[in-house]
Amino acid sequence: MVVDQSWEVAFDALASRPVRAARMVLAVQGLDRNAVIVLDGDAFVTVPDLPAHLSRETVSLSSDGTRLVFLARQDDGAGPMRVVLHTLATGARQEFVSDDFMRAALSPDGTRLAVLADLSAGPGIPGVGDESAGVTLIETATGTRLPLWSAEGYWEEASISWSPDGRLLAATYLTPDDVLTTVVLDLSGKEVGSYEERVALPGPHSVWASDRELIVYPEPDDEGPLIAIDVPTGGEHRFTRKNFNAYLAISGGRVVRPGSSPERFVTTDLNDGDERPFLTISPAVAIDALDIVS
Repeated sequence: MVVDQSWEVAFDALASRPVRAARMVLAVQGLDRNAVIVLDGDAFVTVPDLPAHLSRETVSLSSDGTRLVFLARQDDGAGPMRVVLHTLATGARQEFVSDDFMRAALSPDGTRLAVLADLSAGPGIPGVGDESAGVTLIETATGTRLPLWSAEGYWEEASISWSPDGRLLAATYLTPDDVLTTVVLDLSGKEVGSYEERVALPGPHSVWASDRELIVYPEPDDEGPLIAIDVPTGGEHRFTRKNFNAYLAISGGRVVRPGSSPERFVTTDLNDGDERPFLTISPAVAIDALDIVS
């Protein structure tokens, strides 16, 4: 697995080329340029020919690693947002446009996108106007859109992810009472779980430990540990926390977080033990998105 190894990236020397499939993607900001970097086997490369107005924090991978998923403005930087599926091997794209779209995740079988949509009638400012957060499904073959779920509130610490079997979705939103809440939906739009003061990581492959178990954390200002939630029973298991650096991603029972210097990143187990070196990027960059699929 990717998280079981230690990797080094020379950011200024990366090649830019198509790849068949990626094991990990990072969207980063460097001192003089931004890039989307993928791990192709054991080599890091940048992805060529991406839109200029890509929203870096929305970048993720398909479960098979063959496509990027992200949001981007139109090529002129104006107009509505588009959800983009970008095939890494060919550069071919599918695009789905809407003023409402904010973040998206591709189903494990690649047939549907789950999209966070801002359905608010107001300006998107808490307490002003009619705030409504929604989830829309898009059939990738036809572009058909199905409104799945909505609730009063808006997207903050926004997250959307599919369970590994593709039967459930988890999304984090902010209620009108300013409570960050993670809701679990089935594909009929029914809420099968709602967890107040529980936040899912933004990377769609960082959220589900199994088909029915979520890994979440308390509100970002809370220094509490990670929490595993058994969705069928609602039971919770709290891990321990010793390291108060940010959570960047979770994969294979390992947590990725910043290390002891800006260019270094480490992994720990879910109880903040067994720290190991994971990734060194030089010169140092800021990571806007990190998604790991294997």
